[in-house]
Amino acid sequence: MRIAVIDSSPLIHLVHLELAQQLILFFDLIYVPSAVQREVNRKQRFRYRLKKLYGTGVFKRCTSAAKDRVELLMAELHEGEAEALVQAQERNATYFIGDERRAREIGEAQGLMLVGTLRILARLNIQGQAEETTKLVRKLRKDLKFRVTDELVEQAIAMAGEVI
Repeated sequence: MRIAVIDSSPLIHLVHLELAQQLILFFDLIYVPSAVQREVNRKQRFRYRLKKLYGTGVFKRCTSAAKDRVELLMAELHEGEAEALVQAQERNATYFIGDERRAREIGEAQGLMLVGTLRILARLNIQGQAEETTKLVRKLRKDLKFRVTDELVEQAIAMAGEVI
């Protein structure tokens, strides 16, 4: 079973592009930590969209039992990232869907497979499920002030052939 935990940034980006439901092509179960739920509702106010994702049966709400471990990680990360990484261990997830560099470094040290917004967009594009990656990135930059270098976009496109 392909289990992932998602952070708020990729969730916001994918929902904005109306591509979040496409994650079912890659994952059997995607946990959304409570801190991530609060953050996306506060920043983007999309309770209805989250409810729709939960209705797919692939996205699941979750809370961390190890609050102390979350607090330790919060010395270096935002609450959503910290909780997502702790949840990944508690839920035996294989994947961490996140964009922030430090969270990805910690996730990699935990043995998680890392997947970010760019890689998902590029992979969806080559599978015929999304528009051209650079066009989607332009939209995110314009609408959500998505900050990413052109070099990272090109790297993601080059990696798109690798299965998630």
